[in-house]
Amino acid sequence: VCVRKRPLNSKERGKGEGDCTSTKGNQTFIVTEPRTKVDLTKFTCAHKFYFDTVFDQDTSNEQIYNMTCKPLVDFFFEGGKATCFAYGQTGSGKTYTMMGPEGGKKEQNGLYVLAARDIFQELQRRRDLEIHVSFFEIYGGKFYDLLNGRRRLELREDAHGAVHTIGLKEISCQSR
Repeated sequence: VCVRKRPLNSKERGKGEGDCTSTKGNQTFIVTEPRTKVDLTKFTCAHKFYFDTVFDQDTSNEQIYNMTCKPLVDFFFEGGKATCFAYGQTGSGKTYTMMGPEGGKKEQNGLYVLAARDIFQELQRRRDLEIHVSFFEIYGGKFYDLLNGRRRLELREDAHGAVHTIGLKEISCQSR
């Protein structure tokens, strides 16, 4: 499990909000919480969380991609199955990492674009393969098809324990 500390966004900076998270080394993520004792003395409580890898706010999407997703793309072309997903509360930085700053409208590409770049480069060398994609969101414990107008999806488990996403749209993709 990898975690990224996102930088404060322009709205947060504009409001003068402080940053309550920090990193220590490449495996510790710290959340600071202002508290007040019974005698009204103020103090700060630091909560430490440990992960396989922690990226600080200065780590680029390209660096994160090379360390996390690129090995998955390589594994995929060796015959493996791979999944990369972002999880976190609203505003935690999922879109910033997966799509890029401002939803991909700024200077950095997100992990999706970087993976697509490498996949289609490899497909130029491997004409025997096709790419089909689906794209769904889990929100509030419900599943939505993002390629089919946010249609609600159902997940079902078969007799062999495999989970199937019922009604998920899959489309064929080609590079430009």
